[in-house]
Amino acid sequence: MTMNRMYIESFLTGVAETRTLVIGDLMLDEYVWGAVDRVSPEAPVQIVEVKKKELRLGGAGNVINNLLSLNCQVDVVSVVGDDEDGQSLMRLLEDRGIGRQRVLCQPHRVTSRKTRVFASNQQIVRIDQETRADISVESEERLVAHVRALIAGFNIVYLSDYHKGVLTDRVLRDVIALGRQANVPVVVDPKGNNFSKYHGATLLTPNSK
Repeated sequence: MTMNRMYIESFLTGVAETRTLVIGDLMLDEYVWGAVDRVSPEAPVQIVEVKKKELRLGGAGNVINNLLSLNCQVDVVSVVGDDEDGQSLMRLLEDRGIGRQRVLCQPHRVTSRKTRVFASNQQIVRIDQETRADISVESEERLVAHVRALIAGFNIVYLSDYHKGVLTDRVLRDVIALGRQANVPVVVDPKGNNFSKYHGATLLTPNSK
């Protein structure tokens, strides 16, 4: 059980079907399993013969999975790219019963995907495809507008920050302020060392190496 899930479980003890709004960086986690029995003639690297591939929710999607396993009612607000990976991510959300109406598709933005390749039960490489640039001003405005319209209907807001550009300084400031105005606790899973940008949040989960 991850630290995030341990915290959430203790926080929500005794609260049935808690309505939780997750805001943050959605990603695709791709897993590729294969077999290796030869080395490439082009370079001293292994050749992986792919046997199986799987796509899973990653990033803020991990929080969504943990909350669903605790029988919480979950909705999500985020921004992904207007690309094939973004559509795949939307389908994964729908498979978990999560609406896609408030996941914004920003043109020319790359949806984050982390591909892990395994051979002989060992991970041999990870390939990251992503952007770390802040979402556009228009996406910020639309995201905050969604939160403003929704927040009163939730028991808790969870900000999942992976530094991929969704939780900009403006988004953090506005969402935390909306939570305080609506008297809805705002829990943050922080990233980096600058914790001042989360000022006003109800609680930060402990991340310690």
